[in-house]
Amino acid sequence: MAITVSGIIHGRRIDLDREAKLPDGSPVVIQIEPQELTLRERQDLVLSTAGAWADDPSTDAIFAALLRERCADVGRDVRFDDPA
Repeated sequence: MAITVSGIIHGRRIDLDREAKLPDGSPVVIQIEPQELTLRERQDLVLSTAGAWADDPSTDAIFAALLRERCADVGRDVRFDDPA
């Protein structure tokens, strides 16, 4: 008995769009056929992540640390009179 169910892959997990109506632990064979997303669907995926860090309080500390590291790099000593 073959059942066709759409889903979304998350690493090694697949979230199904609907119940497969099989008992938990049932062995299955999965044939994966990637669906081509429309332009609008791709745009919606990008927009769904836009601003994801907006309310994350840890980002201020992370970006401050990155800026400190960037500003701390003073380059290297270049000597034009030394042939080595």
